[in-house]
Amino acid sequence: MKSIAITLNPEKVDAIKLAQNITEWLEAKGLLVMAEHDAAVAMEAERLSRDEQILTTADLAIVMGGDGTLLRASRMFAPAGVPMLAVRFGKFGFLTDIEPTNIFDALTETLEGRFHIDERMMLQSVVYREGRRHSSCLALNDVVIAKGPLARMLRLGTRVSGQFISSYAADGLIIATPTGSTAYSLSAGGPLVTPDLDMVIITPICPHTLNARSLIVSANEIVDVDIESDPGDVVVLTIDGQIGIPLEPGDRVSASKAEFRAKLITNDRASFFSKLQTRLRWGDRFDI
Repeated sequence: MKSIAITLNPEKVDAIKLAQNITEWLEAKGLLVMAEHDAAVAMEAERLSRDEQILTTADLAIVMGGDGTLLRASRMFAPAGVPMLAVRFGKFGFLTDIEPTNIFDALTETLEGRFHIDERMMLQSVVYREGRRHSSCLALNDVVIAKGPLARMLRLGTRVSGQFISSYAADGLIIATPTGSTAYSLSAGGPLVTPDLDMVIITPICPHTLNARSLIVSANEIVDVDIESDPGDVVVLTIDGQIGIPLEPGDRVSASKAEFRAKLITNDRASFFSKLQTRLRWGDRFDI
C-alpha cells in the first residue's frame, strides 16, 4: 500500500486527535496520506485535502466515526473498490469494528497484509418520474420510502421483477440489505440476516393490515415501488438515513443489487453473533 485516505466525523474531537497521530505515523513510514476537505480542516492539515476523485484512488481508506460515517464512506469508496478500515467512535458501532486503542496494531497488520476483507452487498436505487430516470444513489443499509410528518397513510404498489406483490397501505416501506437488517428494518419488525448473504428485505412501516409482513427475496430480483399517494402528500425517499429525495405521485422507485460491494477490513474477527449479544443485547438472560 502506498496511499491512504482518511475520512472522519469532524464533530468527534477524539477522532480528530487520533487522525492527526495516524497521519504522522503513516507519513513516517513513507506513505501518502490524503483526507476529505472537512477532515483536513478539522485536523488543521489542509495540505492533506483532496477531492473525491483523488481520494478514491487510494489503496486504503481509514474511516473514523460512527456507523453513519461508514455508510457515507461506503457510497464514496465502494464504486472504486477501495477497502475501508473503520474505527469505532460512535455510540452504537455495529458496522465499525476497530477500537481506537487498537488502531495502530490494526494498521500494522493491514499494511503487512494480515487482514480479512468482509464484502457487503449494496443497493442501487433509481427514481423514475414520468417514465424518465430522475435520480439514483447507492445504499449500504437501506432505501426507505416514508410519509412526511403531516401526510396520510401511503399506498405503495410493490412488484418484484414485474410480479405484483402488494399495494401496501402503510406509513412507508423499507428495502434493506442484510447489513441493513440490524438497522431501521429491525425496528420495523424485519428479520435479522447474517451479512454474508445476498438478499433483499422488504418491510412495511406500520402497515394498516395484520397480514402485511416482511418479505425476503433473492438479490437477483428487482424491487419496484409505485407511489400511489394523493397529490399534496409529502413522500420522501431516504438513502441510508442520510440523503433525502422528495417523491411525487406516480413516481417509481426501483431497487436492485448494486454492481459494487463495500469492502470492510476486519482484524478483530468479531462475529456477527457476538455483536448481537454485546450491542443489541441479543440473548440476554433475565432472572425470573
